[in-house]
Amino acid sequence: MKWVRTGMQLGQVVKNAQRLRQILAVLARHGFSDLVVRMNLGKFLPSRFSGFVETAAERSTPERMRLAFEELGPTFVKLGQLLSTRPDIIPESALQELSKLQDNVRPLPFETVRDVVERELGQSVSEAYSFFDPNPLGAASIGQVHAATLISGEEVVVKVQRPEIQGIIEQDIALLDFLAGLLEKYIPESRVFRPRIVVDEFFKTLVYELDYVVECNNMNRIARNMASIQEVVIPKVYKSLSTTRVLTLERLKGLRINDLKSLQEAGIDRKKVVAAGARAFFKMILVDGVFHGDLHGGNLFLLPGDKLGIIDFGIVGRLSDKSREQLAGMLVSLITEDYEQLCHLYAEVSVSGQFVDMDTFTREVRNMLSPYMGLSLNEVNSGRLLIEATRIGAKYNIQVPGDWMLVFKALITMEGMGRTLDPDFDLLANGQMLVQDLLKDQLSPQKLARELAWTGKDVLALAQTLPRQLRWMMKKFASNEYAIDVHVPEVNDLRDQLEANSRRQSLSILVVGLLLAAVISFNYQDGWMLGAYPLHSIVLLVIAGWLFLKIGFVKTRK
Repeated sequence: MKWVRTGMQLGQVVKNAQRLRQILAVLARHGFSDLVVRMNLGKFLPSRFSGFVETAAERSTPERMRLAFEELGPTFVKLGQLLSTRPDIIPESALQELSKLQDNVRPLPFETVRDVVERELGQSVSEAYSFFDPNPLGAASIGQVHAATLISGEEVVVKVQRPEIQGIIEQDIALLDFLAGLLEKYIPESRVFRPRIVVDEFFKTLVYELDYVVECNNMNRIARNMASIQEVVIPKVYKSLSTTRVLTLERLKGLRINDLKSLQEAGIDRKKVVAAGARAFFKMILVDGVFHGDLHGGNLFLLPGDKLGIIDFGIVGRLSDKSREQLAGMLVSLITEDYEQLCHLYAEVSVSGQFVDMDTFTREVRNMLSPYMGLSLNEVNSGRLLIEATRIGAKYNIQVPGDWMLVFKALITMEGMGRTLDPDFDLLANGQMLVQDLLKDQLSPQKLARELAWTGKDVLALAQTLPRQLRWMMKKFASNEYAIDVHVPEVNDLRDQLEANSRRQSLSILVVGLLLAAVISFNYQDGWMLGAYPLHSIVLLVIAGWLFLKIGFVKTRK
């Protein structure tokens, strides 16, 4: 899949001018015309929006933002959904509103679906499936899902991507990149939200979500990782009937996890299922480092035999070994109420590289968390506490990577759903043993031996090259050509300024001399005349005037 990434290029913006006008018109219609004007894009607004006065004054800003995103279509709906996971840059009121974003799309006609499937699979629908339901089970902005049956008799679902969606998203991403650049340029207060970085993160997320081969690989990998937890079911992927735009999966038949009435009638052991889900969740984030990034009630099913089914792996988060250790440390800090250690772990995780006022940051986090001190773990929502700490950290230049925000949001979701199914559910208690095992593993002889082996390799490589480097340095030092070149930007600036001042002074002296010569030469009327004045005097005055003007254009050398 080839993407056009550079949305700032003028030619591309001109090409997409019609879509740009549409975006700006929708923003203005929902009360953001002032923002458009401040971005220096008022000329793109239709004339009817000149001097726009908001007509929906009773609606809040977050609500108007949500409505604008829904009207602008799939790319902006996805962007809003991403922003709803970023409490470090979006206010709480906006987070709640953006989390309501829905894909308001019409299902594709079956003829279009059939064309996509046959083109992708290289065979007719009747050759690939013995039955293919023309009515979709569900339709979303990127694709829709149909029930089907394989020739061999297995019931499956077929996920089919909309044929035009890639072009729409490419165009919108280019314009979003362009608009993000204008936000940072003309609206200084937006820079704290890092618009261009957010767009870049959004772009990378959509690249993977549009490629069903990536989703297929994610599912297979997580299924292998979950093999030891029998209560968790990941749908089987039929690779021979899957491509970049078509995905054929085992169909899971069960009850939605948020359908409490049906769960009670079915007599499902909810405590057992919740405990299994918690084990699976902590194994994904702390042991495997690959986890489902979009956990919510619509993606979780309770299956016969008290099993938990998980679907839709388009968004998957990843954590490195170091990140998993840091996350385990954060959870232990919450369990032990060691909030100073929690703050230092946040500083380690930060990707900003800027100075952090740790004393003030720690004090504010302690004040925020102090009401929860002494409470039992099942009375504390650990994910919400971590997100509150993240929001505070943003004020102190602590910028948490996007995958971490997926983890924190998943913690909130898991705790919320767990306590809905089991009022006594305690997520941290379920994961405490795994967290402790992970921290113990950091000090295990095997782990220390591995790290010592890597350190030994680095020391050996240094020992092999260091003598040669030292010998070369000593030889260079002993030669007559040896010199130390010190670059101090401030000194260079001062030198350039002094040189510029010296040139101005020299020109000024020359101008004064020429003016004196011109005045004196007026007394000598011999030679060529220009009117009543000697020509040589006029020439001297012209040269002096030219040099005087030149003084103003003397610049410091860069």
